Amino acid sequence: MAYNLLKGKRGIIFGALDEKSMAWQIALKCHEEGAVFTLSNAPIALRMGKINELSALCNQAAVIGADATSTDDLELVFAKSMEILGGKIDFVLHSIGMSPNVRKKFLIQIPIMTISLRPSIFRLFPFIR
Repeated sequence: MAYNLLKGKRGIIFGALDEKSMAWQIALKCHEEGAVFTLSNAPIALRMGKINELSALCNQAAVIGADATSTDDLELVFAKSMEILGGKIDFVLHSIGMSPNVRKKFLIQIPIMTISLRPSIFRLFPFIR
């Protein structure tokens, strides 16, 4: 049962790979609660994952490929998201570093998550409301 808790909210969801990922399930709930958002993942994850299926389930949410360790790519995601969604961003879901290849190597997972989170936060400030 939806309560429209996120009606009118705009966001960016990073890291949805397939229906097993947390980002995928959260995206479905955000959509159900009325949010509009863009989806982003690494280019290789876009090729090996099912993000376009998620986009279709979420009212054709735009999919933007980006390397989350690249500040230029992050700025592009934020700028494109604002343009597509029609204003500043209300929320960001950072669920990066949990792909099947990375899960097998936990010591790689932590640096990927932290390396991408810090620049994401600092680059996001001008884009949030």
